[in-house]
Amino acid sequence: MISTYDDDIIKQTTKLLVVGNTLQRKFSYCSREVKMELFRSHCYSIYCNSLWSRYKVTTMNRLKVCHNDILKRFLGLPRWCSSSLAFAMNGVNNLDVIRRHSVFSLRSRVELSTNSIITSVRQSSAYVCGPIQQRWLGLLFVQNVG
Repeated sequence: MISTYDDDIIKQTTKLLVVGNTLQRKFSYCSREVKMELFRSHCYSIYCNSLWSRYKVTTMNRLKVCHNDILKRFLGLPRWCSSSLAFAMNGVNNLDVIRRHSVFSLRSRVELSTNSIITSVRQSSAYVCGPIQQRWLGLLFVQNVG
């Protein structure tokens, strides 16, 4: 059974597939530079991803694979080629980087806000010790193992 927490990620995966197929179908003959700008414009926006705190790893992995596959298909690369290399060589961010940027941006705005409601929430134990804060810290401060 799919949890309601995973529903948002599944919806974003479906949306990303539609966008990726449309880009590939309509813009396959454009230059690499144009394709990368289109990819940034249409595949970086993952709605509310900074608020995702509870989900199955497999659900998130499906979204990552979808994001990786869209870039490779758009560039005409074989599916087996390195996604990391494709992202790095083309100067575009992978899903992990996009999520870290989203989390950092939202967290910074929350931390710097002078709005009384946001300040009250920020000072609550639900915010300090809650699942969103834990997920944010996990994304922003990746521990080096070894």
